[in-house]
Amino acid sequence: MYTDIRYGKHERHVLDVYLADSASGAATPAVIFLHGGGYVNGDKSAVTSRGLFQVCMKAGITVISGNYRFITTDPFPAPMQDGTRIIQFVRHMAEEWNIDPGRIAVSGSSAGAHIVLWNGMKGDLSNPASDDPIERVSSAVSAILTFDGQVTKDQYFYKEHYLGDKLQPNICLYYGIDHPDRLEDPDIRKLSYEASAIHFVTPDAPPVFTWYNIDFGPVPIPADTPISQVIHHPLHGYTLKKVMDSYGRPCVFRHAGDPLREGELLQFLTESFREPVGAGSA
Repeated sequence: MYTDIRYGKHERHVLDVYLADSASGAATPAVIFLHGGGYVNGDKSAVTSRGLFQVCMKAGITVISGNYRFITTDPFPAPMQDGTRIIQFVRHMAEEWNIDPGRIAVSGSSAGAHIVLWNGMKGDLSNPASDDPIERVSSAVSAILTFDGQVTKDQYFYKEHYLGDKLQPNICLYYGIDHPDRLEDPDIRKLSYEASAIHFVTPDAPPVFTWYNIDFGPVPIPADTPISQVIHHPLHGYTLKKVMDSYGRPCVFRHAGDPLREGELLQFLTESFREPVGAGSA
């Protein structure tokens, strides 16, 4: 295991690597995990409490867990850019860490789920002309696994389905603005589109496994529903699955009313790792 490996210049640019056993010595697949916390708190150590971590360790899949910048100091697009760089950095280090660069999946919880979903749907964000060798590496991934994930940071999504303006403080912070009225500014409306992973699903989208800890209950949600349930409502996953289905892309949608099946996460990863992705870009 490697701890607090630096992948960038910011104090939050650190990650931990939990190396999988490889009896044959062959390079292992890898899953990159990003923690939740509303983009304002959380830590990479949260990965060890996830069932996915145990699944990966038993199956010989290396796990990498990273921190990213918080929106309290670095609003959008900083957290998304950190997600991109983590993927590139892991692929850059693949040989040293005995990772198969063509078999890298991403996973996250809540805010971290949105970061990895956004990056996965954006595809390869490498910059071949960069002087930084890490930025020249592909950020494409084999699969995306999200837990209680958001698919959008557009306030209109919440107005239409949920609780009107209840989430405005966090959304304002996410865009680095000081008043909800500015959410209507054309430049912020453009940002809300650019920040929302749901807008970037394509016919080439990686397969997705998305899971929610609460039941897919009534929509709109009652006004006294806690904000945590608004942010993590399965409507996010339902909306994503509809869009993925429209492109004929694999998307497994699970929630408390339709829970995980035994062995389902490993089966999803195994199938997703069959074809190499992004290994040749540098």
